This record gives sequence, structure tokens and C-alpha cells, in this order.
Amino acid sequence: MNKELNVGEIIKTIRKNKKMMLKEVAEKCNISSSMLSQIEKGNANPSLSTLKSISKALNEPLFKFFIEPDKDLPKINILRKDDRKIITTKKINYELLSPEGTKNIEFMKMVFSKKNSETSAIPMSHKGEEVAVVLKGCVKLILDDYFEILEIGDSVQIPALTPHKWINITDEESIVLFAVTPPEF
Repeated sequence: MNKELNVGEIIKTIRKNKKMMLKEVAEKCNISSSMLSQIEKGNANPSLSTLKSISKALNEPLFKFFIEPDKDLPKINILRKDDRKIITTKKINYELLSPEGTKNIEFMKMVFSKKNSETSAIPMSHKGEEVAVVLKGCVKLILDDYFEILEIGDSVQIPALTPHKWINITDEESIVLFAVTPPEF
């Protein structure tokens, strides 16, 4: 049995979930609060251009207004182990652990295959804050003009824009898990 999709109700649900006031969204869309209220109640049919402006104001893709939310299932994304994206350099593999659709954080695994494998020739910076933990081996983390030795279980927070690089200092493989916000890869 096909149920008619209520775009206005979906917009209202998204707005309320984001704790945004009707007036706030209406102002961002250059429409009256009354018009937005009528759209949410299903009493007015918005133009495509109005739907685009509501989409922008709510920071949601337009297609979300046309998909009936499934209230029975949690909204999660799963990335299966065999489907991970892998970036390979000469001595380091980066595995993207973040599922598709992750917007605000990136989760990666660095695998150093050999001793003296390093992430870059010189310390590099990026706009995102980084948190990392050593799962296997032992690594040297060079930050600006000093360094720290990190062993299994050690974790570190690297502030945004801090030049840094990682070096494997053991004869065996080293593995580091890290998260960056906002995403960099």
C-alpha cells in the first residue's frame, strides 16, 4: 500500500531535530514564517526554488525531503572491512575507516610496513584536529621541533595546524588509528 509522501512533515521533522525555530529557517529562505508553516502543514506546495532554499537553510541535501524516514531503524552507516578505501604509499597503507556519508570526522588506520617508514619527508600540518592511538609497534611523532615516542596503547591529541609527521621506529609493522576533524582525505 503506497502512502503519499508529506514533504512538509519531513521538513518540519528535520527542522525540529536540528532545534531550529520556524522564524529562523523562514528568514534564511527569504519567505514568511506563515508560508513555511503552511508548507510544513501540507497546506502549501513550495516551488523547487523554495525547496532548495529550505534545503540550504537546514544544511540537508534536497533529496532528503523526498525520502520517508524509517522510524524503526537507527540511522547508521556501516563500512564493511572488505569495502574500505586504501591509499598506499611505498611503506605506509592508509585505510579509511569512516563509512560513506560521514561529514564531520574522519577515522583512519595507518599501517607502517617497515622500520623508518615515515608519513612525509618534513612535518606537515592540516586544518583539522587529530587524535591518535598506537595499536601495534612503536612510533616517533615529530611535532614542530620536538618529538615523542609512542608505544602500544599511547594516545595523543595534535592541535589543528601543528606540523607533524610519524615514523616507525621498530623492526616490525606499526599500526596507528587516528581521527581527524574536519576530514582531510
